[in-house]
Amino acid sequence: MSGRGRDGDGPPAGRGALGPVEAAEGTAVARPAPPAVRLLTRRQRFVLAGLFAAVVAVLAARHPGRHPPPAAADPPPAPSQVSHFHYLGQAAAAAGPGGSFALRLRAEADSPFEVTAVRSNYPGLSVSVAGGLPVAVAAGGTAVLTVDFRVTDCAGAPPDAGMPLLDVTLRNTRAIETVSQILGAGYARDLSENLHAACPNSAQRTPTSATEAPNTPVR
Repeated sequence: MSGRGRDGDGPPAGRGALGPVEAAEGTAVARPAPPAVRLLTRRQRFVLAGLFAAVVAVLAARHPGRHPPPAAADPPPAPSQVSHFHYLGQAAAAAGPGGSFALRLRAEADSPFEVTAVRSNYPGLSVSVAGGLPVAVAAGGTAVLTVDFRVTDCAGAPPDAGMPLLDVTLRNTRAIETVSQILGAGYARDLSENLHAACPNSAQRTPTSATEAPNTPVR
């Protein structure tokens, strides 16, 4: 007997190996699954978030509408609030009925100002500042004024100045103010001594300077 089948076309007897089996019509063919998508690690997510935030910040900075106009600076305080006066005493004796005294001015930090006028509150006294005005006082700095005063009318300059005032006009970038400065007991004492010397009798008048109109008698 031969090892072939009945029809002579089968596989040899005793061999169980078969060739590849083709799928019949209508049979689904299983395909290999795609590789699984690898999720980002925590570090990678952190890096990507940082890059995204940086890009957003750069784009926002370049956008013209993201730059608001600069805020207006607050105005400085009024000059009377940042200026300080200190009476230093009498200066060199002046010729004629009157005298001189020195004032130290101080400005607070970041608040400069100028002195533009100095006047006496007594009608019988005239005052002037040596070197002229205005005098600037730098922020946080000091300046010294030498004030000359002249007795122009004894009737308008009482010999006893209990609390004399000095009218000072100050200016800074915010305002111009005229304030009355009280310079203390030392100024009152020295001014009274000078007035006593210039006007021993308050009913008398002292001569005026040549540049001023003469006074008329008081009835």
